[in-house]
Amino acid sequence: MYLFFSSPINRLIFLVRYVVLSVVLGLAGRVVFLFASHDPGSSPALLAWAFLAVMALGGFFYHIRFILIARLDSMGLSRWYCLLTLLPFVSIGLYEWSGVINIISIGPVAIYVIYLLMLITVPEDAFRHGSALQATVYDYEVGEGRIIVRLVPLLVGLVLVGSAYNFMLYRGLDDAQSMDNAQLARQIVRGEGYTTKFLRPQAVLDLRNYATSQSLITGQSGALFPANQFPPGTPRILPDTYNAPGYPYLLASWFYLVRPQFDQPVAPRLEGFVDEKKGGSSFMYSGDRWIPALNLIFVVLTGLLVYVIGRRLFDDRTAWFAVVAFFGTDMIWQFSLTAMSTSFLMFLVTAVLYCALEIFCVAELCFESDEQSFVPAWLWAMGLSMLLAVACLTRLHLLVLLVPLLILLVMMMRPSGLMFAMIAAVALLSTGIWFWHMYKVSGHPLGSNASLLIYGEDGYKENQIFCSTSIPTYERLFRNLSQKEFNGFLWHMQHGWQLLGCNPMTILFLASLTHAYKRRRTQMFQWLLLVTALVIIAANNFGVANPEVLGPWNNLGLLLPGMVVVGSAFFFIQLERLDLQVMLVNSIIVVSTLVITAIPMELALTSSNNLIYNFPPYLPPLIKVAGQYAQPDEWVTTDMPWASAWYADRASLWLPDSITDFQHLHDNVCPTGMLFFTPVSWVRPASTFLTGEDKDWLPLISASYLPPNSTFPNNLPPNSGFPLTVHTATAAGVDYVLWSDRPRWNSQ
Repeated sequence: MYLFFSSPINRLIFLVRYVVLSVVLGLAGRVVFLFASHDPGSSPALLAWAFLAVMALGGFFYHIRFILIARLDSMGLSRWYCLLTLLPFVSIGLYEWSGVINIISIGPVAIYVIYLLMLITVPEDAFRHGSALQATVYDYEVGEGRIIVRLVPLLVGLVLVGSAYNFMLYRGLDDAQSMDNAQLARQIVRGEGYTTKFLRPQAVLDLRNYATSQSLITGQSGALFPANQFPPGTPRILPDTYNAPGYPYLLASWFYLVRPQFDQPVAPRLEGFVDEKKGGSSFMYSGDRWIPALNLIFVVLTGLLVYVIGRRLFDDRTAWFAVVAFFGTDMIWQFSLTAMSTSFLMFLVTAVLYCALEIFCVAELCFESDEQSFVPAWLWAMGLSMLLAVACLTRLHLLVLLVPLLILLVMMMRPSGLMFAMIAAVALLSTGIWFWHMYKVSGHPLGSNASLLIYGEDGYKENQIFCSTSIPTYERLFRNLSQKEFNGFLWHMQHGWQLLGCNPMTILFLASLTHAYKRRRTQMFQWLLLVTALVIIAANNFGVANPEVLGPWNNLGLLLPGMVVVGSAFFFIQLERLDLQVMLVNSIIVVSTLVITAIPMELALTSSNNLIYNFPPYLPPLIKVAGQYAQPDEWVTTDMPWASAWYADRASLWLPDSITDFQHLHDNVCPTGMLFFTPVSWVRPASTFLTGEDKDWLPLISASYLPPNSTFPNNLPPNSGFPLTVHTATAAGVDYVLWSDRPRWNSQ
């Protein structure tokens, strides 16, 4: 019989373990008290007391046996107890995290939980050779438990980094596409279908012209809002004809699970939103709060795929290095703070590439051995087709991924054109259904996206393609595509590193193209990534040829995980060529490289300010108040309709190019109850309002007080029948200028 107390170190371990266990049981008692205080005689309270009693007795007998006897027969019970000990910690986290876990208790509890996880994974045979400490150390040095030694610090790091980004940098949504996706998801949750409150003048004109043409065929009303379908008080919303449905429906499913409070009232002094559940006010809108958690799930899943691909192609060392390099990229965390589909798509595209890799591996085995079955390749192909279909329904132009897949499936050792036909059929059928829906709604399979072909060209800079009511001819759409493609490839060559998150591994990926790997699957994956990058850039250039790094059109960044894996392998190849004899120097180089990779992330986390809003231009409470001056059956016309659609929950029209277009929409489509200008206008060049496309709006902007640095003259608004004749500045000062037909703000 092995006496545990015979060693001083074991006595110390016992003391620490006993103290930490007491803390855990004390926290469990806190949970019991919380249950019992609500309803002392209820069944949950009695069960909680019983659970605590079992925990206390189990802990007592466990320690008696484990302290005095460290044999194999005692480990069966102790493993079960280890699992049970985790339950109070989980219960506390789910029930009242902020009220129970404090800075004093979280440290020892976390240490104890990690110790228990390690203890559970130690092979029971190891305990025949000595104490629990000796068995644990041995297994995690040379045994199967080595993965825990790397996994636990990685998980701790992910929790710390994710928490830092969410609590230090995240102040709510701050871009148009995110708010557009969020309000689409809210419409879906409310059962209003794939409709939008973010209205673009060009899309409104498209739908109105289609309704008019259909009325000539059917004899029905050609109005966008027939009185029998839109009685007074009904919001004037329209089908969305711009966005693919994949991510909004995923976000709607998430909203359905977490149940955010979309109708959150504004605090009396505009200091935030009223939190009816906890009391008081919160500066962040309830819908904004839950979005990063969804994206973080896919970030972690993508990191898991990075590890799996690294192990499949190279070795364990490369896989872990690639995972850390991937999670050390600032760009992926910045995307997780948005409601854009990038985090979700990065996971989907990486999963598609992994499935393609597995298909190639099966074909490789079949080529080497006639006895190998090709059936597993078909199973991987079915998974690939489903993932590709979802990716294409999230961003429609990702259909171009069929091109590199065709090259792969035709040129691998066991070609299979039938497999490609199956994959293409699933992807094309899925997107074809959506194209048919767009055709039935708007009269064009692309909805209102066809005009993106001239986005960024002369005469259609920035938002003009969306705010113009003149539809270009098809000859104009396709005239300069070759020049646009050239400019797009040039842009991606100049800014490719930024679009890939400034990760040094992506540069090493390009350098690895000059290296001939021995394994065919590695060569295949390397060139598959390159061809995929080229076709994605080519497809991207048809829409936005100069995407922003953190914009919705940065599709090159979707290939970051795969490039990091190959670049990491090439890094170790170059490191081995140095033939360093001192392992410490090797380790210093590896760690230094990871630190350099994470420099953008480190700068982002250390340079945050103390602002609670993304101002300028976004003040969500003020936007909600100003937007809701308009009635539900009126429109809000503004220079940032995505924000008023999401926060104010009002149908919002993007400011048209001219007052004439505005009056036409006001008189013939839907009246505008509120018109307001925001800092979105102030940051634009003065030439835009003096001689540019928005010159009609200059008198209305300059009629009120202006920011001190503004160069606009102080003209009065014209008296030419303009329907909105009353204006005021808001509580935020002159950064927000409101116009209406009457002083609606006086009554609130």
